[in-house]
Amino acid sequence: MSFLPPRGAALVRALGAGSIFEVALVTLGGEEHICKRLRSRMLSEPVARSAMEREASVLRRVRHPSLPELIDEGSDISGPYVVESCLRGATLRELVDGWLERGSPMPPRLLGHVVRASFAALGEVHGLSTEHGALELVHGDLGPDHVLLGQQGQIFFVDFGQARWRGMDPALRGPDRGTLPFVAPELARGEVEPDQRADVFALAATLAFAALGRDPCSAETAAARLVEISEQGVDLEVLRGCARLEPEQLHALLAALHFDPAERICRAVDVARLLVS
Repeated sequence: MSFLPPRGAALVRALGAGSIFEVALVTLGGEEHICKRLRSRMLSEPVARSAMEREASVLRRVRHPSLPELIDEGSDISGPYVVESCLRGATLRELVDGWLERGSPMPPRLLGHVVRASFAALGEVHGLSTEHGALELVHGDLGPDHVLLGQQGQIFFVDFGQARWRGMDPALRGPDRGTLPFVAPELARGEVEPDQRADVFALAATLAFAALGRDPCSAETAAARLVEISEQGVDLEVLRGCARLEPEQLHALLAALHFDPAERICRAVDVARLLVS
C-alpha cells in the first residue's frame, strides 16, 4: 500500500486498509499519530466520504480518555484525511488471538478487568455532552477490532465511521448496521436504526467473543450469520458454559444479550453497575 502523508507529516509505516480507509502511522509535530485516508476506489463514494466526516465530527466535538483526539483534518491531492492521536494498545481480537497462540485462552482475571472496564468506559462515552447538551453518541460498529486494551489497562474505542449523535446532519446517515455477529437481532433484521442500546448489545457480544475465544455464533459465512443473528441472536448456551466468567460477569452479559430487546439491560451504566454489585 502506497500511503501519502498530509503536508507536514512524515510516514512511519502503513498499518493496513479496510473496506473504506487506508491507515498509517505518521509523525506530525514531533509525535506519532494515526492518519486515515479514503481508499482510492472509495473517493467518489458518498457513503465513504460520510464515514470520514463522521469520524472527524465525533472527535472534533468531544474529548475523553477512551477516544482518540483529533489532531488534524483536511483534504489534499490524495483526497480527505484525518489525523488522530495514537492509542497504544491491542485490539481485543489481537489479545484473544495472542493468548490462543500461546495455547490458552485469556486469563480469567484479565478477562474480568476487560469486561468491567469496557462497560464503565462505554457508559461514560454514552453520557458525553457538549455546550449544547447531551451528545447521545452512538459508536455504531463496536466489535473485537474496534475495542482496545491499553498498556495501562485502559479501554479505548476507535473507528467512528458509523457513529451517530444528536443533531447529526441527516445527509451523513447511511445503511449502518455494524459488523456481524456483533449486531443486535432487531438491527440485523433492519427493524431499527443504530442507537446506544445497539452499542450495549454489540459490546456484550464482543466481550462474549473475548470470553469464548471465538465468535459467539455457529455460522461461518456472512449470509448464514445474518440469518442466525436475525432469528436466534448470539449463542447464549455456549456462553453459559464459559467457566472463566465470574457469576456476576456472566449474568451481566446474558442480560445485555437477551434476544428480546424488551428483556435486555440496554444502558451501559446499568450493565456496569451489575459488574460491581
